[in-house]
Amino acid sequence: MRRCVQVTTGARLHFGLLDTTAPFGGIGVMVNAPQTEIAVFPHDSFDCQSSIRSRVMPIVERLVAHGGLPRPPACRVEAVQLSPAHSGLGSGTQLALAIAEAIGRFVGVSWDQATVAAVIAGRGKRSAVGVHGYFHGGLIYENAETPTDVNPLCRRIELPAQWRVVIVEPTQRSPQICGEAEREQFASLANQNRSGAGVESLHSILLEEILPSADAGDFNRFADAVQRYNRASGMLFAEVQGGPYNGSAVTSVVQQLIERGMTGVGQSSWGPGVFAWFDSQEKSQSFVAALPATMRLIAHAGPQNQPRSLSVSQHQ
Repeated sequence: MRRCVQVTTGARLHFGLLDTTAPFGGIGVMVNAPQTEIAVFPHDSFDCQSSIRSRVMPIVERLVAHGGLPRPPACRVEAVQLSPAHSGLGSGTQLALAIAEAIGRFVGVSWDQATVAAVIAGRGKRSAVGVHGYFHGGLIYENAETPTDVNPLCRRIELPAQWRVVIVEPTQRSPQICGEAEREQFASLANQNRSGAGVESLHSILLEEILPSADAGDFNRFADAVQRYNRASGMLFAEVQGGPYNGSAVTSVVQQLIERGMTGVGQSSWGPGVFAWFDSQEKSQSFVAALPATMRLIAHAGPQNQPRSLSVSQHQ
C-alpha cells in the first residue's frame, strides 16, 4: 500500500502583538482564504517542488534528525495551492506546519502540536496565533507569563459564520518586513518599557472588549475594538514602521477604508495586507465590486472556525 497525505489550511490575520519583547502575546483569527494546500505522495527518493524547496529542506532535515530516520523519506512534496508570501497572512507558518505535519504523517508519526510547530516546522518563536489557528481554527488569543517555545492558547472563540473580511493591499509598492529585517526591527525595539500605558491599554481592549464581543457575536463592538486595538498595537512599532501602520501606502489604504465607512479596519502583522470586517456577505461583496483603484484585492473570506484539513489515503 502507498500512503498519500494532503493538508489544507487557511490564512491568519494578526490583529497585533501585546508587547515588543518576549513572550509578546497577541490576538488574531484564521480565515478560509487564501488557502495553502500541500500534498505528499510516494516517490523513488525524496523530492519536492522547486518553488518550495527552500522551505521544505530545513524541515526535512529537522524531521529526519528528530525522528531518528536514516535518510529523508521516499516521497515527493508538492504545493497544490500557496497563500501570498509577505502579505501579513502568516503564509510562512501555515506552509511550514502543513509540510511538517504532512511528511510526518507520511512516515507514520504523529507528534504533539508543540513538537510539530517548534521542533519540526521551526515556527511560533514570536507569535503563536498562526500555530494555534492551524490546529484549532477560530479567533485565537495567546500569551504567556514567561517566554516559551510556543506560547499557550489562552482563549479560542468561533466567530459567526456569516461575518466576512475583505483583505486588500495598496497598488503602490509597500515595504516588506520579514526574515532578517524582521529580526533587526524587533532587536531595535527590545529595550522598550514593558509596563507602559500602551501595553496596559492593549490588554484592556483585548480582554474587556474584543473577547466578550466575539463571544456574544456583537459585530459592531467587535469591529470597533479590533480597529482600536490594531492601531494601538501598531503604535508600539511606530519607531520602526513610521507610525501605527507600515509605511505611507498602507496608511493611506487604512485611512481610505475608514473614510468610506468601513469598520474593523487594520493592518495584519507588518502588512501590506489590510483588512476590513463586514457583518454579511452582501455588504462585503458590494465593497469588493467597487474596490478603489488604489487597492488590490488579496482575499474575500469568512472565519475559519475549524482546524486544518488533513487526509491520509492508501493506494495500491
